Amino acid sequence: MRVSFRGELFLAVYGVTLLTSLLFSCAGPRYLKTEEATPDEIKGTYDLILYGHRYSDDFKNVAFLIKEGGKYVFELYAPAFYYTVKKGLTAKKALEEADKWVRFHYAYLGSHLSKILDFDGTLIGYELRPLYSGLDFGFQDVIEVHYVIKGDKVIASVGLKPEIGETPIEPLILRPRVK
Repeated sequence: MRVSFRGELFLAVYGVTLLTSLLFSCAGPRYLKTEEATPDEIKGTYDLILYGHRYSDDFKNVAFLIKEGGKYVFELYAPAFYYTVKKGLTAKKALEEADKWVRFHYAYLGSHLSKILDFDGTLIGYELRPLYSGLDFGFQDVIEVHYVIKGDKVIASVGLKPEIGETPIEPLILRPRVK
């Protein structure tokens, strides 16, 4: 069976196209990076998104300070009852409320402030995460936040580090005693 040059070229182009599309379809999303920040850097007006406080022992409490008038719309990948939004706060007021928010849990030890940057290094906003006592969770930094850009939106998802895992909420009387 003889295949013409055109047939061979078609098969080669088709094969390369198929292989390329298969490789890229398996690739995961590109996540945005965060960098450590200091409170002195925060200036201007922000929308404050407060995530967590769903129940009395909730330790997945994060605050997002999103720069007002930025080029991206910020969304959380979570039901609306998991978070609240306060718009148009000054940097000082937003940081005060964010700090108060992350101090909610009894094991609170400190907090970690990070800049959220797009792929070009442009500032999108800040995240304030709590750090907890290592005696309670085994780690101080137990929360993991992922940021993905889709079109003109930055979508954030909040979870726990895999080492921690989700644990069901137990009634106070059934919790193990700490000695």
